[in-house]
Amino acid sequence: MYEDLWTVLLEWRKEFSVKDFSSTFPSPSVNKVLHDMMKKGYLKRVGWGKYRVIEPKEYLRTKMDVAKAYELIADAGLDYAFTGPDAVFIWTKGGYNADRFIGFYPIHISVLQKDLNKWKRFFKDRNRRFYIKDARLSETLFGLFYVLYPEVRISSKRVEGMPIIPLNATVKFCRDNIYTYEPALEMLDEIYNLGLRVSYREVKTNK
Repeated sequence: MYEDLWTVLLEWRKEFSVKDFSSTFPSPSVNKVLHDMMKKGYLKRVGWGKYRVIEPKEYLRTKMDVAKAYELIADAGLDYAFTGPDAVFIWTKGGYNADRFIGFYPIHISVLQKDLNKWKRFFKDRNRRFYIKDARLSETLFGLFYVLYPEVRISSKRVEGMPIIPLNATVKFCRDNIYTYEPALEMLDEIYNLGLRVSYREVKTNK
């Protein structure tokens, strides 16, 4: 609903007052609509009873503030560990970041099964999108969101202050997804001298 209204507002006016809005878009609760749209990031209050429509590029930058998204997780005060693509990204010291691009940035974390409801409340209270791994999708995933991997127990290591699944588990993830992560295996082998005997890079020869 609000996404469609946002699209209409982008074509209507860049800034408007509550009176402008109510006279053009009849609603049983104008203030609630504007409040909800501001909370979702579609509008910004620029004065008493005045709003500005957020342009798509600005909206995307706000929603894709990756650094803040990572920092937010620690605020939950719950046990977790970065896993999957995030474990690869961190163990390779930022050298390999797959399965993500602008407009689509999942953050993968292992969480304790017993804390799952607490995680759900945490993200809902902060209006953050999340998805339980292997659960049935109720919406199309895009933008920045969290993927939760419920586990009975979590084994983790601290790398640059961040809890991450152990290196051997990260190597296993790469092997299980070899077509995407073979280059990451080579990086991990070089960084940590694992003896994996992985050679992905093309060898240049002189003809």
